[in-house]
Amino acid sequence: MNTYIRRPLVAIISIIICLNALSQSRIGDFIESRSLNTDKRNAARYVNYWPEDDAFTTENGTNRYTRALYGGFSEFRLETSDRPVFATYKKQDKRNIAFLITYNEAQLNLADVDLCRSQYSGGKRTYKLSHKAWGDDAYVCIETLVAYDAERPLWHFHKYNMHADAALTSVVKPIKKPKLNRSGDLGQNPVDAYDAHPDSAANFCADFHFDGDDIYLAYDADAKRLSEVSREVFDAVERERTTLASRIQFSTPEAWVNLLDDNLIAAADGNWDGDTWLHGAIGWRMQLAGWRAGYLGDVLGWTDRAQSHFNAYAESQVTDVEPTIPHPAQDTAMNLARAQKKWGTQMYSNGYICRYPHRHDNMHHYDMNLNFVDELLWHFQYDATPDTLRRYWPLLVRHLAWEKRNFDPDDDGLYDAYCCIWASDALYYSGGAVTHSTAYNLRALRLAARIAEIIGEDATYYAAEAQKTAAALDKYLWDSDGQHWAEYRDALGLQRTHTDAAIWSIYTPINCGVGTEAQQFEATKYVDRNIPHIPVVCVGEAHGLLSRDTLYTISTSDWMPYSWSINNVACAEVYNMALAYFEANRPDEGFRLLKANIIDNMYMGASPANFGQISFYDAARGECYRDFGDVVGVGARAIINGLWGIIPQALYGKLLIKPGFPAEWDSASIRTPYVSYDFHREGDTCIFNITQNLPQQLTVTVSMLSADGMATQLGTDAKQQTIKLYSPRRNAEHTYYARTPSTIDILTPDEQKAAASAIINTNKYKKFQQLDLRSIYNDSVTNIFKHKYLSPRPQSTTLQIPVQGIGEWCHPQLTAEISDSAMRAKDVFATNIGIGFKVARTGNNVAFCSLWDNFPSSITIPAKGKFGAAYIFMAGSTNHMQFRMANAQIVATYTDGTADTLALIPPYNYAPIEQDYYIDGKAFRLVSKKQYRVCIQTGVTTQEPIADCPDVYGRPIPGGAGQIVEMLLDARKALKSIRLEALANDVVVGVLGITLAR
Repeated sequence: MNTYIRRPLVAIISIIICLNALSQSRIGDFIESRSLNTDKRNAARYVNYWPEDDAFTTENGTNRYTRALYGGFSEFRLETSDRPVFATYKKQDKRNIAFLITYNEAQLNLADVDLCRSQYSGGKRTYKLSHKAWGDDAYVCIETLVAYDAERPLWHFHKYNMHADAALTSVVKPIKKPKLNRSGDLGQNPVDAYDAHPDSAANFCADFHFDGDDIYLAYDADAKRLSEVSREVFDAVERERTTLASRIQFSTPEAWVNLLDDNLIAAADGNWDGDTWLHGAIGWRMQLAGWRAGYLGDVLGWTDRAQSHFNAYAESQVTDVEPTIPHPAQDTAMNLARAQKKWGTQMYSNGYICRYPHRHDNMHHYDMNLNFVDELLWHFQYDATPDTLRRYWPLLVRHLAWEKRNFDPDDDGLYDAYCCIWASDALYYSGGAVTHSTAYNLRALRLAARIAEIIGEDATYYAAEAQKTAAALDKYLWDSDGQHWAEYRDALGLQRTHTDAAIWSIYTPINCGVGTEAQQFEATKYVDRNIPHIPVVCVGEAHGLLSRDTLYTISTSDWMPYSWSINNVACAEVYNMALAYFEANRPDEGFRLLKANIIDNMYMGASPANFGQISFYDAARGECYRDFGDVVGVGARAIINGLWGIIPQALYGKLLIKPGFPAEWDSASIRTPYVSYDFHREGDTCIFNITQNLPQQLTVTVSMLSADGMATQLGTDAKQQTIKLYSPRRNAEHTYYARTPSTIDILTPDEQKAAASAIINTNKYKKFQQLDLRSIYNDSVTNIFKHKYLSPRPQSTTLQIPVQGIGEWCHPQLTAEISDSAMRAKDVFATNIGIGFKVARTGNNVAFCSLWDNFPSSITIPAKGKFGAAYIFMAGSTNHMQFRMANAQIVATYTDGTADTLALIPPYNYAPIEQDYYIDGKAFRLVSKKQYRVCIQTGVTTQEPIADCPDVYGRPIPGGAGQIVEMLLDARKALKSIRLEALANDVVVGVLGITLAR
């Protein structure tokens, strides 16, 4: 008879297990997955800011220290709040600044007024304050700036209708938490970290009297004091800010779009250090050659900054270290998970671009070359003058040779990926053929051939390599069944293709111009179908931002279990996918996703106008970081190259204008330093007045999606021209407003069968036969992470799983302690779901198989008789890189030679022994019923969450857990054997027990 643990008891057991797990060492170092936002998970959201007066506006907002004003190029910044409470930041010096007004003999902290209307735009924050003690018609206005030539915030206070004397008091004190995580960025510290320290004396406290109705103040960071300055000083900074913010200008029917121009500039300027684009404006404020901030100079028309950035890192390319150490050169101290950092290896030698600008003597653990060179190649599309191309030609030649010898050593035209995109932590491919890195290299090869033609170099090699790579990519990495690019193809084992792609394997080839237009269009539909879509919704007043729309943001993948950068709601990734929709001739979906990302982050988030790294909807981190360089860079591309459709192609003498406007827009205009245009519609005709100011005059083409398909009109290379395009307006059903997300969970036949096997039902059977596997066992289950898995290993330098068979390159020392004490207690391991298994009390108790040489690739277990089902008690390892593909299969062979097969596919009927899956129905979905997990230390068998803890990452199961699968058999046929076969690399799969039922 089946006996089930009741839910209350399961809950109690889960809590006890969770407490035990928390007392143990966690599975790895989880800095990037420890969240201060777990209390906000699934919380109702509100529109915190709305567009009004050309600014992000709020009234009586509650967010504190969330909008930074940057000023100059140093780390110094002023933290501003929804109310006038401020803090300054320098690494070794942080101060809280508060203001009070004394009026009619009553003193009031300005943070405590009855009504505070705050606005932010383009590096300036303003406040309008009123309070009952001042009178009905009295109020105070504040303007806040930071100087660009010094670490100096400035304030302008103006009082209205205050007829008696008023005094302004400023108080400067140390902040409450002087040691801040990630430079004091959002989501990394308690919300009160910047509050004044309650036990510290004031560094400065002084009264200032209004000169008429005005006071102008400046803060001296060194002296930690405020002093009065003239109006002229304040106005000079304001003029500089206005000039900076107005370098690009938008005008559209959508107020939320119109606010993006000066705020995009302010965020980008915060990521500039005077020489190069930084990794982040606040958190991660460091120099970095790659990722996507390097697009900013060209996209925003900062030609001087673009040249400075590329020149700085060109000087950091290694040119005098020959690659004398052959592949593979893996770091034994890091358990072979990553490359050995040694000069002369294939990686750390000629062609490698180093960590810091102007230096070619420092190593890093990323392939920064790939993104940096892609940005440089985009630079050439803005400036293809022969002198520019010749200057960088040697760098490009060395780079392509470096990529080839490191990541395509077998010369098949397909490239491994070595930590070369933002989503690189925990991402490893073990020398395989990877879509995103291959696409980057294909674009580089094609453009190298074109550049060679322009400057008189031999283009033959690059053209041939490009042709070979394009053919190989289409042959091996295009999933013709699913009509999308796969994630990667294994180099080892069965050389299988991983078709469950993340979004970077869809948007990168589209960005790089890979494939046909039809392939690109179809590949975006994979994102519609397979990538989790998360509704962006609010309660309360939406201020017109959400009232007519159904908006969804997306996660980067559907992979499990969680690891940092593997399955996140990352704003740069969403921007890049929006850009790909625009490029793939799906502007309505591009605009829809772009809007969702902006509303989510900038209007509903804690920081107005924020280009934040991680979304509120991210399950592991929640809303984190501000004005992250990668986000600003690709966000600028999504807006300028995507929505506005300004796409210079100077290497081909062309300028493409391909706007992604919603169908109902009748007019819009954009001003940039290099291209400007006005658009308006007259019936079925779209009229573009275009001005170009690029280093070369390019021939203009205007292209726009219409009701009849893509309409295109060729212009000239004139500096100013008007182009009229016949483009009938798309109907309402074509627009993003009428669409609903098409995301559905489609399981393959093998996945459906795997999901069904997780549903255990022993009630229909009367007799059970427990197989004795002691002669088959080849190890103890507790040893699974104690072995050294040394072969087969890739014969190239790569990122791969550590030798202990768990972890990845970010956590190369990771392990987990497995305890089988419950299994050792009796000869029969009885579960609480009506099924038991014969086990071994001593000695070996598992039959492992694997593609590692440590174990056989398959295990065959004799079985005789006719049965309706086999219940198989299993345990083993798996990881996110093997998700939604058969890790192994069980083959039941009958005496007549026929067989039934059951695939073991995470997450449906297979899971990692050391941890539980986190399931939230959003980015982490399980459409089938949750499988039974069997805790081999405690004996608990349950479908309830075992690691019932708040963290998404590394949900440890003390002692580990296996699972039970039900494999249906043909009861009419006599069984001969049951065979377990390993199919996936990195994985060890074990059988602990088998019970047959009739």
